[in-house]
Amino acid sequence: MTFETLTIDGAPAVRLQGAHGDSVTALLRGGQVISWIDSTGAERLYCSPNSPLAGPQAVRGGVPVIFPQFSGRGPLMRHGFARTRDWAVADSPAGAAHPMLVLRMQHAAAETALWAHDCVCTLTVTLLPHALDMTLQVENTGTNSLAFQAALHTYLEVGAVQRATLTGVLPEGGILSLEQPIDTVFEAVPGPMALHSPASRLALAQTGFADVVVWNPGPQAVLADLPAGDFARFVCVEAAAIAVPVVLEPGARWQGSQVLQALA
Repeated sequence: MTFETLTIDGAPAVRLQGAHGDSVTALLRGGQVISWIDSTGAERLYCSPNSPLAGPQAVRGGVPVIFPQFSGRGPLMRHGFARTRDWAVADSPAGAAHPMLVLRMQHAAAETALWAHDCVCTLTVTLLPHALDMTLQVENTGTNSLAFQAALHTYLEVGAVQRATLTGVLPEGGILSLEQPIDTVFEAVPGPMALHSPASRLALAQTGFADVVVWNPGPQAVLADLPAGDFARFVCVEAAAIAVPVVLEPGARWQGSQVLQALA
């Protein structure tokens, strides 16, 4: 295992290299994973080449951390402030069985009157055999209860989204075709899920997060930070807590995980 700090297109970043040729790279801005290369050498995440990594806008691709608000469902900026804030590298637990990267962000109540709460967010990214585990933990460090929504806004490389399918979000084992544009919150999804596409086959599992968001803008969408035609390269399958916001009393913690496993 090796760990390195680096700068990518002017953005501070960290990279964790596993023992089997796998690696994960994350920006300190936003605590955002932007690359997961598995042990076969395949890149499993999509990151737009037209999205500047150094900001000021949020990066389109990888795994943005959505907190404490999803989309426009509240008074804050769209998807909250976590994805544009600076995070710091924290110590990994001693004796960890697998290569692990821990990133942390502290938020003080005085920083914004729109969400006046003290809290600490920790993202732990673990390289497992043929898999990536991302765990978001939120701790209420203040004196009042707080409520939030959260998601791991995961952009998965699919090669050709029109030929991709997702199972595990529809009732009775239904197969969701991704041929058409989609922007749907699936509530209380028990999982697990499986994504089949020309680029890869992935198993997706989550704990703590009750909901799943599936998003692809389709060919008609015009996004300044997305090359024409690149809509076909990805689908977002997001582990999310949206329908029922998480409520934490002072001193309490919550965590949610998403595991991506590459299938043969």
